[in-house]
Amino acid sequence: MTWLFFAILAYFFLAFVALFDRYFLVGPIPHPKIYTFYIGILGFFLCLFLVPFVIPFPGKELIILGLGVGIIRIFAILNLTKGIAESEVSRVVPAIGGFLPIFSFLIFLPILSSQEILNFSQISAFILLIAGSVVISMKEISLKFLAFSDLKYSISAAFLWALTFFLTKVLFLETQFISGFFLILLGGGLGAFYFLISKKTRQLIFSRKPTQKIGGLFVLGQIFGGLGIIAQYYAIFLAKPFQVPLINALEGTRFVFLFIFVFLLALWRPELLKEEVSGKILVQKLFAILLIGFGLAILAV
Repeated sequence: MTWLFFAILAYFFLAFVALFDRYFLVGPIPHPKIYTFYIGILGFFLCLFLVPFVIPFPGKELIILGLGVGIIRIFAILNLTKGIAESEVSRVVPAIGGFLPIFSFLIFLPILSSQEILNFSQISAFILLIAGSVVISMKEISLKFLAFSDLKYSISAAFLWALTFFLTKVLFLETQFISGFFLILLGGGLGAFYFLISKKTRQLIFSRKPTQKIGGLFVLGQIFGGLGIIAQYYAIFLAKPFQVPLINALEGTRFVFLFIFVFLLALWRPELLKEEVSGKILVQKLFAILLIGFGLAILAV
């Protein structure tokens, strides 16, 4: 179950990233395309440091596949940031957390043998983890977050990420981890350069010059993000194909970590707390943590 450890470790780091994402998208970098561009470019420069370790270099078909995965991932991030910018995080995020593992399971289903189809206990864990993901990331238990206007970006992001994880697993079945990861980062950089084709978007990106403080915070956030993505992709690398949807279903553990971080932050600086953590909301989140905990226990056993 080494893949389970790296999946949980990934969501631990990605919980930090969620704090940075919220800060940037409502403050210094409010435009989704600008934020996504910077993420892709930073990944592009990071992949340059991996060039000496990409041995042997993958063949032409794998190069195309890896670059394609990276490009799709960039547009998944773009749909997420658009959703956050145009709607409420409490509606966008739980919808993605619910749809992503379902899309992932459906995409993987045609290639799974009858022996690899999830058994009853794994399906139970799958459902508990999805339910926990949705409940813990909602401001309140309500179906209002399923409004169609809020779902368009959530569904798009969830599908693109599910497709990314599927193609990533296909890539890792044919190449080494570092080689595959290098190609994905390179593809993400190419996806970021796509934004420069539009003159309007190009002017929008270069019209905003981040300060040294903002730049430093962005790099710090992306360091956590890089550690999280490495751990997540390594979990996919280690997992069998039928286990990848379970990695997606573990998204709820990120919200558990995020809830803990926000709660601890409130103890240190109460004025920075952006969410209510008492009364009904606290009971709701504790209930969600129990659902996720039971799902993890089933997987571990």
